[in-house]
Amino acid sequence: MIEKGVKNESNTRVRTIKDIVNTPFKKAMFAIQILSYVLIVGSPIIGAAIGRLLGLKTSWTGGLILGIFITGEVLFYGSLAFLGKEIVMLVRDKLKRWFKRKNRKKSSDSV
Repeated sequence: MIEKGVKNESNTRVRTIKDIVNTPFKKAMFAIQILSYVLIVGSPIIGAAIGRLLGLKTSWTGGLILGIFITGEVLFYGSLAFLGKEIVMLVRDKLKRWFKRKNRKKSSDSV
């Protein structure tokens, strides 16, 4: 079996976004995941803007914000069902590299 991805100096596989979004369906799921991040983080701003535009009461605007937040969560977990393991592996690999760099800097500073 051919492994995709780039090999680093220790000959271990380095995962990339291209490994995750290698089919049109996964590209769509990745786009949905990005959209979910925008909806989750931006739900107060988006909901307030829509509420002001439609002239809604404060309670209705709050409900709209909650609805946008819940929609973002549903989209996030839905896309995570298809990309989950690969996304987790990518994040884990990135974190390992970050901590290795920090450990190298600390050990070189103490010498």
